[in-house]
Amino acid sequence: MALHSRKLSFTTPILVSFAGILVSFILIAVFITLSQREEFIDDYHTINRNFTHNLAVNYTGSILRENDHILGSAATFFSRNDRLNNALNVDREKGMQVLMQLQNLMPMVSSISLADLAGHYLRAPEVLETDSSKTFDARTRPWFVGQAESSTLSRYTSPYIDYFLHHPTVTLFKPVISPEGKLKGTLAFHLDLTYMGYTLRQMVAPVQGEFFVVERNGKVVLHPDTGELFKQHVSTALMDQMTSGEGHLYDQKTGFWYYYYALTNPEWFVVYRVADSTLTDITRHETSIIAWGFSLAAIIIILFGLYLRHASRTVLMNIINAIKTGEVNRAPRLEAMLSKAIQSNKERERDFVRQATIDALTGCKNRRAFDSDIAALMNHQQPFILALIDIDNFKSINDTWGHLSGDIVLRNVAREGIQIMQPHDISVYRYGGEEFAVIFPTDNLELSHSLLEAWRAAVASRAWREEGLNVTFSAGMGEWRFEPLEQLIGSVDEALYKAKEQGKNRILRTSVR
Repeated sequence: MALHSRKLSFTTPILVSFAGILVSFILIAVFITLSQREEFIDDYHTINRNFTHNLAVNYTGSILRENDHILGSAATFFSRNDRLNNALNVDREKGMQVLMQLQNLMPMVSSISLADLAGHYLRAPEVLETDSSKTFDARTRPWFVGQAESSTLSRYTSPYIDYFLHHPTVTLFKPVISPEGKLKGTLAFHLDLTYMGYTLRQMVAPVQGEFFVVERNGKVVLHPDTGELFKQHVSTALMDQMTSGEGHLYDQKTGFWYYYYALTNPEWFVVYRVADSTLTDITRHETSIIAWGFSLAAIIIILFGLYLRHASRTVLMNIINAIKTGEVNRAPRLEAMLSKAIQSNKERERDFVRQATIDALTGCKNRRAFDSDIAALMNHQQPFILALIDIDNFKSINDTWGHLSGDIVLRNVAREGIQIMQPHDISVYRYGGEEFAVIFPTDNLELSHSLLEAWRAAVASRAWREEGLNVTFSAGMGEWRFEPLEQLIGSVDEALYKAKEQGKNRILRTSVR
């Protein structure tokens, strides 16, 4: 009678061991998959916040700063030598010419208003004389009424109905104050919100979502779809939670994530709204790659466990046959396979981080990288020279040859600068729109000027495919003398503005303080 003893069985321990390995593997796989999902969500939050930051700083903030700068210069112009009174009451035709020259400088402004304290009024483009225009009183308009509260600062009105066009608008205005401190009147820029919103369509979001600009009450002032203007897109309760400069919030009622960046003047918020289901679908796709990799590995472990059980029985039979016959059959050797899904996803994550600091169109570093690099130099008290570069007549290039040619000009101007600066370990940044910046980590102003001049000459002498296209740029530059960053940028920007006034295609340094 044959006897059977469990102590002589080695297949059971093998199966138990593989079962333990498989269970442990499954637990580890679930833990890693869930952890990766949380990391993916955090990464996309970071990417979406960076997009919102760039949208606010490089687009919205850039436009507002440009309008505010021109408004301040124009208000200063009218405040001197009785120019406001001459424009309104002495030579209105010449006053209209000055306003039209201002209006042509700013595509985002639909019209300009100038009024004195007596209500004498001038608007460019000129309004036809009608019964309605005859009864118009500039002193009743929000941009005139608000001058008493604005001191010497420029301000934005809340949306109101334009008297002549009869549609909602927002006005940037500034009081005209004489050098002696006497209030003379008000200069107002009426913003073309439809045109400003249209340019938002050119923005490419990292994930499917909706981006727009709202007031503190949550109503839209800028939107790619102009039909959404002045609608309630963010609840007042959610707006009350936006207490920091930038961040993100989740609204459980609507199921949307809100990424925001707060502007100070005006008190607007740049908002990027993404559905939670969108992020869930993206992370599910990302983690499914890892899950499938672990599933394949689990199947392989099971197959190898079954094979090992079969092979062990075969080896035992071979040993018995060898005892009987003296022959030994050699069993084939098996190798396990392991998926590399985590590594591929980490590489993708590094690509996302790189995209967050590089401008996709020009290959330069973006505004976020500029803010970080210049802050590091200032924190370490390291001397540097800042240059701001602006392509001359860029709007005319876009209007004449189209936006595609405008993008080609931006790329090639940036490429010329990178080729000159990169051998010296100097970075070129896209500061916003057609404006670039260069940070020279040195106090050698002559060397920095020669490099910037080499860039200017290379651009000016470059031949373009489009017939009649000539591209130049103007620049301002100055050395940091431990003043606040806003003061340094203001002085360099002033030098750039003077370079434009003196005929463009030149570089001017800031005056020594």
